[in-house]
Amino acid sequence: MDLDLTEDQAALVAAVQRLVDDHGEIPKESRRGSHFYSQALDRALTQNGFTHVMLESGLTALDAALVVEQVSRSPVVIEIGASALVAPHVADALVPRPIVLARGDLMKPQRFLPVAKSMLVEHAGDLKLLPVAPGEVEEISSVYGYPMGRFKAAPDLSASISLGASRIQPFRQWWRLSIAAEAAGMMQAAVEFTVDYVKQRRLFGTTVGNFQAVQHRLAHAYRIGQALHMLVVKAAWSGDAFDANQAASFAQQHIPKLTFDLHQFNGAMGVSNEHLLHFWTYRLKALQSEMGGANAAALDTADQLWGPAEPALV
Repeated sequence: MDLDLTEDQAALVAAVQRLVDDHGEIPKESRRGSHFYSQALDRALTQNGFTHVMLESGLTALDAALVVEQVSRSPVVIEIGASALVAPHVADALVPRPIVLARGDLMKPQRFLPVAKSMLVEHAGDLKLLPVAPGEVEEISSVYGYPMGRFKAAPDLSASISLGASRIQPFRQWWRLSIAAEAAGMMQAAVEFTVDYVKQRRLFGTTVGNFQAVQHRLAHAYRIGQALHMLVVKAAWSGDAFDANQAASFAQQHIPKLTFDLHQFNGAMGVSNEHLLHFWTYRLKALQSEMGGANAAALDTADQLWGPAEPALV
């Protein structure tokens, strides 16, 4: 089954794609780094209302998910999932961005922390909005495709704004959906990149793409990206936590096999940082364990279906 976008949704995706194409080029001097955060793309999307598409333009969560997915197809990186999908569902006003999403140990490395202005954090049964100042953060070196950082000292949560315990469930739901939407965009872009490469790379007198085993595994990778896209669309349309958990679990479960195959089919170039592939796959690896990974999402799905498990009798 495949569902076409409406004319308005297609126009929205096309508009975002134009901005990504205009500002999504990685400078040559940055191609050997782990990531490139594009301030130009960030500004362009913000000025055109796409980073806060639900609040500023009055569009739906499905529209926001399509924006997140399309932006994530770019090899450059910006913070988009938290701003477009999560914050509008848990905050009553615009949250200064870029935004970090966090729970648990706040001293561990966090995606986007070096560039962040705000943090949405689940803490002690409450959802809090914490302002982030650059002097509080140290950037750390990482291969995971995002600007990664940690606090120099434990953040003072007394300076945070309480958003209420009732916001925790939607926070988890839309965080999981943002993970799935980002992963869907990256998976599709990485597969397209690899398909183009195997059409050109020659081995044993023919192109690598002519080998049936390669075609089968790339078809499987393509299926994963398309299936995840449909799960994201369904979860964004329904607004159901069950669907969001399913999308996140599917995404995180399939990241290891998909990234392994794509790197293998790019040959020696696939394991170097001279090739663009790592700008997608290393970001995918960072998402693989976020919010407890595929197992945590699956267990939450089971709890929704059958209720929390009872303690085992000793």
